[in-house]
Amino acid sequence: MRVTRVERVEAVARGEDGRWIPLAFDLEATLAGDVSSEHGMVVNLTDVKKQLRERVVERLSGRRLDGSDADAPELPTAEKLAQGIWDLLGGKLADRPLVRIRLVAARSPIVTWTGEEMRVTRSYEFSAAHRLHAESLSDTENVRVFGKCNNPAGHGHNYVLEVTLAGRTGHAGELLPADVFDRIVESEVVGRWDHKHLNEDLPEFAGINPTAEEIARVAWRRLTAPLARAADEAGTGARLARIELHETARNRLEYEGEDE
Repeated sequence: MRVTRVERVEAVARGEDGRWIPLAFDLEATLAGDVSSEHGMVVNLTDVKKQLRERVVERLSGRRLDGSDADAPELPTAEKLAQGIWDLLGGKLADRPLVRIRLVAARSPIVTWTGEEMRVTRSYEFSAAHRLHAESLSDTENVRVFGKCNNPAGHGHNYVLEVTLAGRTGHAGELLPADVFDRIVESEVVGRWDHKHLNEDLPEFAGINPTAEEIARVAWRRLTAPLARAADEAGTGARLARIELHETARNRLEYEGEDE
């Protein structure tokens, strides 16, 4: 069983323009183990909370993390920050091994470190229209299966696309520079698909019924090679690990290239 404790960290970072800006994020520390027959817990969360606050929150809160603060470690990237927190904890909490450290800010990225593999997830938004219509079905069957989504005029969604890279960080302490990551996703998917009708405007959807599942698969195919090339150029060898597509507030799916 896995147990996660969340603590808030508020430090300071230097922005791209050189000015100091607030750096606030939720630190999620996940432990694993068996439920004790004695007390019915995997771990005492009171102990976990105490150690997290003493070893991490109090050490980093209000500190500059670029190396200019003698009382704080130098953690200049989100990836380095995740690894640094892992090291501050010694890979365990309350005598239980850490499964992962996850840093979640109000805006992307989400950074996850397992002690062996780094994952960085960046989030994007685009708006697009589509019509759900399978050529293998009759018009009557399409209406039965897809209902209002089969409307010949189409309908639209405000999509949220989360793209996750996985691997080892390079000399710069990143899997991939954020501007490179963003540029690839923007050119291959988000900017290309935004305010388009997927069925009618985009050749990559020719002959494809653009369900959320198919949209995720097409995004995967468009992103895999350029992200891999960029990671190789950065010397990290990171790979596309996961696509998560939010079609509505209630409907989302995850794809890890199972069909490729």
